[in-house]
Amino acid sequence: MTSLFVGVVSHEGSQFTVSQGPDGLAEKLAAGLRSIGVSVDLRINTADLQDPVSHPIDEATVKQSLRAQSQLEKDWATYLDPPMSVTARFKSSAGRYLRDLQSGIRSKRVSTVTRLINIELSHLDLFDAGVASGSEWVLVLEDDAMAPNVGDCVAGIAGLTRATPRPGFVNLSQSFSLEELGISHLLEPRGTPWQGDVDRRILVAQRPVTNTVCAVMYHSEFLQHMLQAMRRLPFYPVVPIDWRINQALMAMVEAGTAGSNTAWFVEPGPIDQMSMR
Repeated sequence: MTSLFVGVVSHEGSQFTVSQGPDGLAEKLAAGLRSIGVSVDLRINTADLQDPVSHPIDEATVKQSLRAQSQLEKDWATYLDPPMSVTARFKSSAGRYLRDLQSGIRSKRVSTVTRLINIELSHLDLFDAGVASGSEWVLVLEDDAMAPNVGDCVAGIAGLTRATPRPGFVNLSQSFSLEELGISHLLEPRGTPWQGDVDRRILVAQRPVTNTVCAVMYHSEFLQHMLQAMRRLPFYPVVPIDWRINQALMAMVEAGTAGSNTAWFVEPGPIDQMSMR
């Protein structure tokens, strides 16, 4: 029997609290997948895990974060080969994050970095829980993930769990477009069809690339390697979790532990990222 761990990253003050209950996407996906024989373990994270002692934040932390994010964006742009355009970089999550920090008042800047730490710690907690569950697949959703057609999403996810050769991870969200991300040249159609009732393509990347982390399904074996790569990186300076993963992926490619079948994309994504609508 296929097994799937589903985790939700949220917090008590979220505007998307529906994601934490029975009407949320995670609960609906779990019910649908169980009905077709997929074993599902579900966990919803709402706690703020940042400890001021172990993860202190001040204005110096903010400045370090700004410098690190700017450099990371340049490294990623080069990694894409050819680099993403200036327009795409401006629209990227890194660009938005940099503008938010540069323009915010001091207290807001510190609170922004605090939230980034809590988001990263929540993702890491769910990654660890997913691996520890023994599930073959781990799907992590952020709380702004919504699916207009849950049945299509359920059938498609079930189909992906049976795909061979299996991917390292699959992006399921409709967030930034491929053009905005600057990755279209790295993607090509996959022979594996989408099993849902909506016309979608499955694309495979020549090297690992990402969208946001709104809705990503990881194979547990790959996730273990990615976690190891992430934990070899210093926690400070703070960067957004999707960019922390980008850092880890670049390191994995350099080490030869991630390659051409690592990243798949479902286009258009079956899951909408509502905070970007």
